[in-house]
Amino acid sequence: RKLSWENFVVSTTQTLRFTVMTLFIICGSITFSQILAFSEATTGLTSLVVVSDMRPLAILIGMLLILMFLGCFMDQVSMMMITIPIFMPLVEHLGFNVIWFGVLMLLVLEISLATPPFGLLLFVVKGAAPDNTTMQEIIFSVLPFILLAMLLVALLIVVPEITLILPDLISR
Repeated sequence: RKLSWENFVVSTTQTLRFTVMTLFIICGSITFSQILAFSEATTGLTSLVVVSDMRPLAILIGMLLILMFLGCFMDQVSMMMITIPIFMPLVEHLGFNVIWFGVLMLLVLEISLATPPFGLLLFVVKGAAPDNTTMQEIIFSVLPFILLAMLLVALLIVVPEITLILPDLISR
């Protein structure tokens, strides 16, 4: 692996394409957020979910599963730009602590960084690994860490006070 002028041009072109694509997604998600705000769609969605007989825990798990699913195909910034305007009014209405939900959301976004097919961290590891390392080997080596992170998310759902220890100490 040497850095030649040709490799530099190819790398720069690919980086530019990815960056432009990400910026288009961010612009689209900002527009989406503005449309949601002006049309009061989040209020309608919140009332629709509240009227349903779903338990708050089921709604929370549904939101986290949506984030995991989106993480398989999108980058994290775009996911946050699209989902936060929808999820935060719902979280506040359900009475969840916003900091707690934010920590859960960030953990799920972190997990999605290591999940195929988009998992950016998988490609970073592939680039740093020896040439004969396959993507399948990388995915299987990451699975225990993903499972542990999911267990951490489950623990924080069951015992939210763990997440709130530091903010409570700071607010005193």
